[in-house]
Amino acid sequence: MIERELKLLLNANALKHVQVSYAVMSNGYMIVADGNPLETTKREIREFKTLDTAAKFLFRIGIANFAVKLNTSG
Repeated sequence: MIERELKLLLNANALKHVQVSYAVMSNGYMIVADGNPLETTKREIREFKTLDTAAKFLFRIGIANFAVKLNTSG
């Protein structure tokens, strides 16, 4: 899902769960909305260097309630 699709779901009140997860392979964070990772327009997973940058992105588009998953083992 790209940012535009995420905003459309948000505007339609169709988002159920947003989570920021630690991405082991990139040593950064990724956003998962309703089980789908946020992607770039090239359909690559969008990565954030810090938890703060991921949170700022979510706040900017209007999402203030999200979960954070740091455990990578399940």
